[in-house]
Amino acid sequence: MRRQTMHVWLCVAVVWVALWAAVEAHETGASVPVPTKTTEEKAVVTQEHTGPFVRCRMCGAKVARKSDYVPLHDTSKSVASRPSSLFGDDGEVHTFVNPSRVEMEVVAFKHAIGIESEAFTNKATFFDNYNWRDLRCNSCNRHIGWKFHHDELQQCIHTKIMEAVSAKSQEELKAASAEEMAKKKELVRRELEGKCVTASAGWWTYEVCYKKEVRQYHEEQDGTRPSDWSMGVYVGDDRKPGDTMSPMSSEIAQYFTGGQHCDENGELRSSKVVYQCCKSKPKAPTIDNVEEPSLCTYMITVCVPSLCDKTDKTKKSSTYDYAQIASTCEKEFEHSHEASETPSNFAALRWSTVVSEDSSELEWARNLQIKV
Repeated sequence: MRRQTMHVWLCVAVVWVALWAAVEAHETGASVPVPTKTTEEKAVVTQEHTGPFVRCRMCGAKVARKSDYVPLHDTSKSVASRPSSLFGDDGEVHTFVNPSRVEMEVVAFKHAIGIESEAFTNKATFFDNYNWRDLRCNSCNRHIGWKFHHDELQQCIHTKIMEAVSAKSQEELKAASAEEMAKKKELVRRELEGKCVTASAGWWTYEVCYKKEVRQYHEEQDGTRPSDWSMGVYVGDDRKPGDTMSPMSSEIAQYFTGGQHCDENGELRSSKVVYQCCKSKPKAPTIDNVEEPSLCTYMITVCVPSLCDKTDKTKKSSTYDYAQIASTCEKEFEHSHEASETPSNFAALRWSTVVSEDSSELEWARNLQIKV
């Protein structure tokens, strides 16, 4: 039995290291017979190949350079911390608690390599005056943390975008926007009308039924559902007061209210479902992410493949360069906050989902010699 166990662990080690080597070869352009993705299928941030790197624990892909580690500027909402020699004498890993009371260790970096969600919010943020969006591994799409932007930076970006589009006739812009939105809504309707999309996350399964209801349940092997409740029934597509979705967003959103009573705050559960083209581009409608920004209030992202086709055809019609605007605003922010050293943006990685190449945890991997 002991020999069999050792054999299994050796196989796991071989597979993990081989996958790591394959990812490394793909990133550096080496010749390795593994499937690759086109640049349209994943977002890749070009960086110098200097290490050590921090990698995704799931697939081994690079997610940050260790040298980009930065101490957290604000730890007022941290519930615990521990020293980490990986990041020098003053290195620390901090623990935060989300609205679902889940504890998670977080480490900050100036830059990260990953896919940022398009929707952002400032609800339940770990850092005051910062909004956040999900950050996923660009290879396996696993959630690895969040990208935080200072509210002043976000406001600057929004203002400059509005200035960029103001040159166009407002009537023309409004008409074009309404027409485009109508086309996208029709694409979503054709693909999802009369259908439900489900996704399992641990104990729970989430179900989104187009223009009907959102449910959360646990299903036993015999098909019974001992836990099954509504997260809201469909009430409309209009944006609700207090919604923090980006004002320039072209996403299709639907709202569901009047769900199961929430014992924690005495309110009824409600959900906002966003239908969009996801950078992972699945071939069928898929629930990409489920968040709980505040108690019993949910935000669910559903990937709709047909929206990607529409998005690809209309990208050239953009009246502004988002990357250029963001870069300009970052420089302006850093100049105005130079004395306080407040970061304009940073990535906060969930330490349980990533690992540094020089970590003692990977000593066994560094000692293995495998030809790929």
